Amino acid sequence: MQTLHAGTSLAGMIRRHWALLVVGYFLVFADPFGISSRSTQAISDGFDRLFSPFYDQAVTTSGADLVDVILIDDASIRRLSHEENGYLSANDWPLAYSDHLVLIDALRRLGYGTIILDITFYRARQLDDSFPLLVARLQYFREHTGLVLVMSAGEHPGHLEPSIQPLIAAASDIGLVGWSGYGSHYPIRRALPEYGEVPTLAVAGYEIYCQQPRSRPCGDLSKAAEAWMVPRPPGMHLSWGMPAQRITSTLDCRTTPENNGGFSSLWHWARNILRAESVSNNGAKPCPPVPTATLRDVFCLAPNCDDFFTEMPLHNRIAIVGVSLPSARDLFNPPIAGQLPGVYLHAEALRNLLHYGADYLKPIGVEWNLAGIGLPGWTIPVDLLLSWPLILFLILMLARWVLAWRWRDERRAEWPELAVELAELIIIVLSLCVLYSVLLLFHRTPGFLAELIGLTPLLLIAVRKERKEMENERKAMALAACTAVQFGLGRGSVH
Repeated sequence: MQTLHAGTSLAGMIRRHWALLVVGYFLVFADPFGISSRSTQAISDGFDRLFSPFYDQAVTTSGADLVDVILIDDASIRRLSHEENGYLSANDWPLAYSDHLVLIDALRRLGYGTIILDITFYRARQLDDSFPLLVARLQYFREHTGLVLVMSAGEHPGHLEPSIQPLIAAASDIGLVGWSGYGSHYPIRRALPEYGEVPTLAVAGYEIYCQQPRSRPCGDLSKAAEAWMVPRPPGMHLSWGMPAQRITSTLDCRTTPENNGGFSSLWHWARNILRAESVSNNGAKPCPPVPTATLRDVFCLAPNCDDFFTEMPLHNRIAIVGVSLPSARDLFNPPIAGQLPGVYLHAEALRNLLHYGADYLKPIGVEWNLAGIGLPGWTIPVDLLLSWPLILFLILMLARWVLAWRWRDERRAEWPELAVELAELIIIVLSLCVLYSVLLLFHRTPGFLAELIGLTPLLLIAVRKERKEMENERKAMALAACTAVQFGLGRGSVH
């Protein structure tokens, strides 16, 4: 006896939909006009925004919200270099070495035990005679006060000239702030000739912080290398928090409502998912996801100051100093909060490490390098090659099951064509989202799945074609049984 599952074999579906498979592979690998790469990034950002409130709450609950960003901005430089204040000797960027010393000493006096500088010193400036003083004082802080200082090594330690090496030696460690070949992932270490495995800035700060006696328990990042099915080069997928509540008023930004259970918080979350968070009617931008103060807040005197540095103990917190200047041109587009200075990339990566440890979010993937069989060193994305027909098969099987269930139970209510299309779209999106969520439970983020979600229009075409194929099967069964049947969903009876 014939059934409605007669055409559900994988080979049969591939035979019917081979053209869609080819088009899907073409869109992903050829990436015409950047369609696939842009849609993949947009989908990945959408999932990150969806996950953002949960990550934000988890970081707070686990006690991993230990990072403060200190921004060096133009307004602070102008105010602090004014003769009435006199904190800074330079009235423009770059600051003098003595100014960096004043900032580091001020943060130390406030209570920070770990300071990270997202500022790269490539060579000693000849016209600044305060360089020896900076080196001497940093050595004193390190040896006698226990201050931990991590400095930037740029894209490669070899780019740092010999004249700056005394300053590098005075620091506790260095970390890379530039790289390529990792896409949107944050690298852990880079293997560099003559230098070995060099950590990135957030990793260097995490490892040196974990060595301090008063730090929270930390995980061993070397265990992350044992993870299965990780593409090369490996990297960390960053989770991003919601706009921070602990922000000084000098940033002129808006935070999320503190009552996360209210309607306003739900509305803010929905707007954030839809990428609607930009600039409000009064010109205020969303606050960055990491607690932030500006340089002038560090030297602010009561009673006209925020309680940023006094509302909680700072001895167990980490200060990461970065630059927010138009001339620096160090901006990037995170999934949330619009454009941010590059220091927030390292700050959020550090929070991810403090929260997840070695179990940080890793992309899942299976790749094969042809160099292993003597061919050119091309990398074949085996995961994408195999998952595209598999996902297509599973979606079509689910759609056929839903249709068969309706017909088997004689549910003959007429559905408008638009309702049928929407139902098919919901089936596809929910199925892919459930799979994505399951992988997140194992702290994996499937980049290739985001590419497949970008092929949802092709899946819709395949489901529509399969529905028509199933209707034809039902017609054939009805004719064979000489039974009058109302064929299809949203269509009239056949006489």
